[in-house]
Amino acid sequence: MKICIQTGDVIDDIGQKEGYALFRRAGFEGIDWNLDHAWNNSQVRNGVYGGSCIFEKPLDEVRAHYAGELSLIKKNNLEISQAHAPFPCWVREYPGFIDYAIEIYKRNIEFCSDIGCRRLVIHGVSYSLADNINTPDDIYNLNKKLYTSLIPALLGTDVTVCLENLFVTYNSVNYQGCCSDAYRAAEFIDMLNEAAGREVFGLCLDTGHANLLHHDFRVIIPAYGKRIKALHIHDNNGAKDQHRAPGTGTIDWNHFCSALRSAGYDGDLSFETYAQTKAAQKIDKSLVLPWLKLIYETGKVFRSKIESGPEPG
Repeated sequence: MKICIQTGDVIDDIGQKEGYALFRRAGFEGIDWNLDHAWNNSQVRNGVYGGSCIFEKPLDEVRAHYAGELSLIKKNNLEISQAHAPFPCWVREYPGFIDYAIEIYKRNIEFCSDIGCRRLVIHGVSYSLADNINTPDDIYNLNKKLYTSLIPALLGTDVTVCLENLFVTYNSVNYQGCCSDAYRAAEFIDMLNEAAGREVFGLCLDTGHANLLHHDFRVIIPAYGKRIKALHIHDNNGAKDQHRAPGTGTIDWNHFCSALRSAGYDGDLSFETYAQTKAAQKIDKSLVLPWLKLIYETGKVFRSKIESGPEPG
């Protein structure tokens, strides 16, 4: 069970050479690689896509594009535990975009297999109360199309595509998104794996998203069960997706650890706390390393509780 961190704003703001060295100095053993930065999220939502994403290119060109960064990751003895694919996969105003996204994800899968990254997080489509065109059944069918289209690319690799429990905000209220209903998500993931003929899909449990929906880890983790293959660990105030360090929000982390222990979770612990380190940078860059060290030490405590520590009380 490795303790990992998402590359996020540390690499973007500080730079690859110094950023990866900071991760290692803080103690981290692996990363969740932000491959989602391969396209501009806001431009995509405005229908501007095509011709600018590296994953449109053949695998050899993708390798060359990331060669320098991969060298730095290896130099700092960091394992690529998981990666995050570009999102969104679908834009309501541009329904044809999902076909483009599927081709990007196929190259993502191929690249992850090539570099030995075994887990790839791909966001699904969520139903929104703002959508007066598509029904929940339409959204279900879009997700079915998205993930079943990836099965041929997944077979023959050891990559697992991880769906994520998402949320939707409408009129300042948070509602359930794709895979946030643990029981329905379990059924959907099982259906996908049955269609594939083996286990190629799982779940990335995002703690912050669960907290926004006031979910109890003692309920949802047993429901997701062994389908949980990856984690996005971060805290918030229960109202906004803040990506804080654990202990700075309202999540009950003892319940989280206890439930994972009972479920037999044996994957990595990956922190998605980029807002915490970004806030530190705004004061002074020298504060980033102490925060990273604290987050890593928190991971060690979590690992102890999940693997062999006393039952959290």
